[in-house]
Amino acid sequence: MRTRLPSPALFVATLALLLSMTGTAVAAGLITGGQIANNTVSHLDVKNNDLRSADVQDNSLKSIDVLNGTLKAIDFAPNQLQPGPAGPAGPQGPAGPQGAPGLAGLEIVKAQSALSSDTQRSMPVTCPAGKMVVGGGGLIVGAGGDVALDESYPTSPSTWRATAYEVVATGANWHLVTYAICASVA
Repeated sequence: MRTRLPSPALFVATLALLLSMTGTAVAAGLITGGQIANNTVSHLDVKNNDLRSADVQDNSLKSIDVLNGTLKAIDFAPNQLQPGPAGPAGPQGPAGPQGAPGLAGLEIVKAQSALSSDTQRSMPVTCPAGKMVVGGGGLIVGAGGDVALDESYPTSPSTWRATAYEVVATGANWHLVTYAICASVA
């Protein structure tokens, strides 16, 4: 009995099958990133949706590398985008609650000391009943700059007091006028 040898076609087909099963594994183990020449990998060589942020060098992409209209406002740093034009005014909202009435019946009340050459004066002035002092002051009349206003302050919710004294002794007759700004306060 004679042994029959496989045909040359069967031999070639078996060899091709064997090489096709091991060819990619051998190629993957042989080619490294250092062996790929710069600028030779194209978009056809990269699997779709496979690149990540870690695969791209920071600050290397430019606006030409980004598809127009794909970035959103959240992709930008605060104040990096120019504001758009103002939109139309919206409808008027409801009225707010009534505020406090504030001051009413504002008036200035004054009191004047006697005209004399005394070296010191103190003069209070009181607001009319139902009104409170909201401010005040003092005025020296007839002293020619030799008298100074020493104190001007509220002594109670309805009274203001001013005090003046001679800084240079003078024989001039002068007087002190004290003012209180009074109002009804709600």
